[in-house]
Amino acid sequence: MKLAIRAVFCCSLLPAMGLAQTASHVGSEPSPMEAFARQPGTHTAWSSEIGRMESDNTRAVVTALIVEDAAQPAHRMHGVRIDLSNGGAGDRIYLDEEATIRTKSALDEIAGAVERRGLVDNGCMGAREFWHLYDWPWNRYHELNANFCGLPGGTELVLTGRGKPASFRFLGQSPARLAAMLATALAQLRTH
Repeated sequence: MKLAIRAVFCCSLLPAMGLAQTASHVGSEPSPMEAFARQPGTHTAWSSEIGRMESDNTRAVVTALIVEDAAQPAHRMHGVRIDLSNGGAGDRIYLDEEATIRTKSALDEIAGAVERRGLVDNGCMGAREFWHLYDWPWNRYHELNANFCGLPGGTELVLTGRGKPASFRFLGQSPARLAAMLATALAQLRTH
């Protein structure tokens, strides 16, 4: 009997250990667009600030941009840069077009779920695309994660760079607003 209990206990730990290993690699690599933008010889060929969100000392600036290799102008990437800052921390997140579409869809999913079910005080709503324990291929990249939280008397949108400890809290802001900024960025990128 003791052997059977030990076997069940050990087998139950294996998935948890695997999840912990996966979770430790979350956000450990720059996103494809971030890696490209940081290469020597690349520069911003075009950019357009799409919008800003501010709450107290916290700010998010969403910019559509095209980054190209100066030596090979045909080698370029289209995407979005999100600059997050507050009094003590900052983060710069790059999303290529695919990641921007995925992030916009996840924000729309959160907004739709809140609209259908509501949001309770001291509870948060996220999207499966942002959950670090799923084995998504993009979980290894430093991209944007979001939660929408209910507070006594209000709400807040919480943004984090995947794999980074800092969180950026926007009182009274909604995931739908950020999703709309990403939609505008995608529309502008398609014309350039």
